[in-house]
Amino acid sequence: MRHKLKTFLTALLMFYSLSSLALGQIFPDRAVRIIVPFPPGGATDIAARLVGERLSATWGQPVIVENRSGASGSIGTDAVARAKPDGYTILVGTLATNVMAHLLQAKVPYGRDAFDPIILLTSSPNILMASKDLSKGSLADLVAQAKVSPDKLTYSSGGTGLSGHLGVELFADAAGIKLIHVPYRGSAPGGQALIQGEVDLSLVLVAQALTISETKPEIRPLAIAAAQRSSQFPDVPTFGELGYPAVQVYAINGLMVPKGTPRSVVDTIYKDAYAALQDPKMRERMELLGLDVAAASPQEFGKLLEEEFARWEPLLRSNKISAN
Repeated sequence: MRHKLKTFLTALLMFYSLSSLALGQIFPDRAVRIIVPFPPGGATDIAARLVGERLSATWGQPVIVENRSGASGSIGTDAVARAKPDGYTILVGTLATNVMAHLLQAKVPYGRDAFDPIILLTSSPNILMASKDLSKGSLADLVAQAKVSPDKLTYSSGGTGLSGHLGVELFADAAGIKLIHVPYRGSAPGGQALIQGEVDLSLVLVAQALTISETKPEIRPLAIAAAQRSSQFPDVPTFGELGYPAVQVYAINGLMVPKGTPRSVVDTIYKDAYAALQDPKMRERMELLGLDVAAASPQEFGKLLEEEFARWEPLLRSNKISAN
């Protein structure tokens, strides 16, 4: 009798152990964190919150968006690199954090291969906005003034290495002028600097340009750094139309996880995030905010990051641009 009871209890224990193991393999079975390495209010934050909301509904688990800004995004990015590779800590990777940091900084706490890309969420072009003192002129007038008064005109950005910084440097290099960079801790305060008259120019995303135009109509867009005009600003010419075809700068946002995260988890996140991005209401909300839905695969996302690294390295090296 004792032998049968012992056998029964052993079998029961094994059953519960296997059941618990099986449940533990279901992803996700608890809250998931999405780390945004920038302050609230920017394109990266908006994309994360919209997608996170849909993932939470799909998974039946809380998806918590956490802003961990600082060091042009490196602080939050490094926190994810050090996290357990189980899919419960997701990074919103960007051009600044996953490409530019390695080109601009002598030492980066995380390697270029520290993450597995999952899905490219959105891309958004940038628009050059001019203060009220410059807005009556054209891009050609700006170039002429910069040549007459070098090292005088200033521009803000959300931080060194972000698209708002690199796009202006790309334009200045093509035009043969010098503009003074004033970095801020995030795109929102960088835009506020233009509104408050602290700087002369700012290259901002479409969503932020809309807000700036509504807040201060006297601040006017001069050119858009994209291949084609924006539906939100149809009267604003591209840099290409004005003689600078190489000036195309997009902010990109995509989900990434620490290297070594199980493939099944990566596949689950990709599948559900992709489905969220296909929803017409989701796409409409993003497009109204100036975010172009990409929904690119892990392979496409990874390839884009490599291409951007190769694209920007010569400009940064030749102009001796660094964050140190």
